[in-house]
Amino acid sequence: MKTTRMILISAVFAGMLLASCKSKDEVRMGVVTELEHFPKIRNVNAELDIVSPARTFNINEPALLIFRFTNYSTKRLVVYEWKMVDEYNVRLYLTPWSEGKPVPPPDQWICLKPEIKKPRLMTLDLGLDNFTLVEKRIDFKKDIIKGEIEKPRTFLVYGELNLESVNLKTNSTVLTITP
Repeated sequence: MKTTRMILISAVFAGMLLASCKSKDEVRMGVVTELEHFPKIRNVNAELDIVSPARTFNINEPALLIFRFTNYSTKRLVVYEWKMVDEYNVRLYLTPWSEGKPVPPPDQWICLKPEIKKPRLMTLDLGLDNFTLVEKRIDFKKDIIKGEIEKPRTFLVYGELNLESVNLKTNSTVLTITP
């Protein structure tokens, strides 16, 4: 009788314990759900600048460009479509150029847009005068010139945000590629 009572009480407690358990979906902080399109953010007071100190690069080494995305608005700038791999957030445009020549028309610029199948997104939240840096590498030998050079070559380069909600681009800058 005593054993039966102990088994019965144990079964009741086990049943209560199992009945009170519930599962919950895992919530990841900072990760944005995928949307088809992101709406434009209005009244954006921000800038995208090339802040790399080096402007001359060797053809055998990738050129490193550093971009700074700064919010100058008194309100926070929240970008929900910021890609977790920072370099995916900037497209590069470049064209061969010589000193004294006019800037070529847009159809003569080469666009280096990152190939992204399904980017993981996160929220970028910038307060007043806050910024984020994005490093972008260009392999001129493999992607642009496709070979060796005998004398230095000059290119005009500018960057543009690869976002739907914010449309900003840098001023063009001159890069020199040496043999």
